[in-house]
Amino acid sequence: MEGVISYRPRMGKSKLESLVKNKLHFKSVNQFIDHAVTKTLQEEFGHHPLAKKISDLVYKVVSEHSELKFVKPSARETAEIEHIVHKTKGKTIAAESLLKKKRK
Repeated sequence: MEGVISYRPRMGKSKLESLVKNKLHFKSVNQFIDHAVTKTLQEEFGHHPLAKKISDLVYKVVSEHSELKFVKPSARETAEIEHIVHKTKGKTIAAESLLKKKRK
């Protein structure tokens, strides 16, 4: 280990530890800080400017011309959604299995 960097969080040490361990499920504050620093450095230095410009342009074109519409589900669809939520409460279920049932 090369050295230690001191860090004083604005929100207070105990609140930060609580959020990191309970809400974000990191094992320690150090693990969270390492992750945040790595992610920020990748975002700042990891993108080629031309690739970013092209991806932004493609995103803009797709979002302008996509035919996505958000609609309110019918009463039957709402009941189906609530049934699935109730059935899977506390468990994880693969989306593929739900889609297969819907396609049949």
